[in-house]
Amino acid sequence: MAKFAFTTENFCCFPRHTNSLFNYNSLKQRQLLILSSKPRPHLRFFSAIGGKESVTETEKVVTGLRVDELDNSASVSDAEDQKEGGEVGFDWQWPPWKNIPQRYKLIGTTSLAFVICNMDKVNLSVAIIPMSHQFGWNSSTAGLVQSSFFWGYALSQLPGGWLAKIFGGRKVLEIGVLTWSLATALVPFLAGFMPGLILSRILVGIGEGVSPSAATDLIARKMKLIPLEERSRAVAFVFGGLSLGSVAGLLLAPPLIQSFDWEAVFFIFGILGIAWFLGFQFVKEERPSFVSNPVSRTSTISSKKSLNSSLKDLGASLKS
Repeated sequence: MAKFAFTTENFCCFPRHTNSLFNYNSLKQRQLLILSSKPRPHLRFFSAIGGKESVTETEKVVTGLRVDELDNSASVSDAEDQKEGGEVGFDWQWPPWKNIPQRYKLIGTTSLAFVICNMDKVNLSVAIIPMSHQFGWNSSTAGLVQSSFFWGYALSQLPGGWLAKIFGGRKVLEIGVLTWSLATALVPFLAGFMPGLILSRILVGIGEGVSPSAATDLIARKMKLIPLEERSRAVAFVFGGLSLGSVAGLLLAPPLIQSFDWEAVFFIFGILGIAWFLGFQFVKEERPSFVSNPVSRTSTISSKKSLNSSLKDLGASLKS
């Protein structure tokens, strides 16, 4: 059986047998094998080559860096990893939505505003039953309280569009959400005073009435931020929050009333709107990441001509 030893500093190949002509001292004197006085890590590889009559085993001894040098290099690399990721093997990014494009944040928060909008609209439809029992309202009084919301909602549609054009849809949407949220939270305090209750529901209607116009103006003003192929989906996603809010409000209001009381519905839903208002202040706007194709002057003139011809045709049809 023969054995071989290799080092990185010197290379030697010599057979080791019981009756070998060479020994360790002679090799040391001839400086064929230089070994450091300090201990070094050895990596041993054993391989066996089998034949028909004999089996040869080879031993390779490879010397490398000293143990203290390996430890120092490992500690330096670990420290660098901890500086980059906070912990080794993890890449922390907080908050999780940090790398989401700003247009998606804007669309998502606007849709969430409409979810809260219809939650505050339908909460009275469920809470009116225990409120009627507590305050002794008849059907006419309950109908008056429920209809007061739509008074403000109907009256604020056109003014909402005018305000959004002057001040911008974002600002009008923020004020609208804050108005209806505060008015919703005040309902439990004003429930025993009928004029105050009706006024609070009118304010809820006004705040929610300006929101569709504000959201439409917000999306229209930020069309440069939204690519052409995403605009229809953005509008559908934003206004889809209305239906989701109705479902969520009608599902959450009954268990809240049974677990706590009817006042909890207005408090919780109102706090949600106030929290949205505070969170929306951190949603900033970004510059468009693409260049939109400018509208040529020829197409603008042709569109004006088509509009004028359409108005003339409409006037002629009305005269006849």
